[in-house]
Amino acid sequence: MNRESTPVRESAPPHESCDRLWPWAYRRVERELHDPASAAQLVEGVALEVSSRLQDPGVGQNLAGYFITAFHREVRQQFLKENRVTYEGLLRELELNHHLTAPDWEAAMERELCLKVLVDQLPHQSRHMLHYRILGFTWNEIGRALRISGKQARSRFYYELDKVHGKLLGNRIKGRPSHPEESD
Repeated sequence: MNRESTPVRESAPPHESCDRLWPWAYRRVERELHDPASAAQLVEGVALEVSSRLQDPGVGQNLAGYFITAFHREVRQQFLKENRVTYEGLLRELELNHHLTAPDWEAAMERELCLKVLVDQLPHQSRHMLHYRILGFTWNEIGRALRISGKQARSRFYYELDKVHGKLLGNRIKGRPSHPEESD
């Protein structure tokens, strides 16, 4: 029988079980966490937890098994807690080794604003077609909804889009802002 994997199984008073399991717990913490100094603290915490459950049915019958299971769980939680963050160095080392990868939020915001202005300039029917396209409808489905062919729906949409683009681009070249109240 392997002492490392199968410690004491018989029922004993809580402090005797902990005393018998101490060498196993110490080796387990040393192997898993590489910090044998923390073994005593972990064993004490698990012993308190197990002692608080002595009144539960089944715990007293296999006290060692209950302790081992709780100890495994505690070691695993400690391992996960300690390994959440890895050391990467000082701030200047981080700046040298890891470059910013975030998207250019300013450019994204400008694109978003331009798109909103463009959509606001579209006539109602073209805006409606755009919303259909965003929802995944085909041009033929959009055409049926508007009682025109899919080819006509697509042509009208792109014609209106090109018209608005030209209007906005023309106003930009002239140096004056585009206003939705202006007529075509």
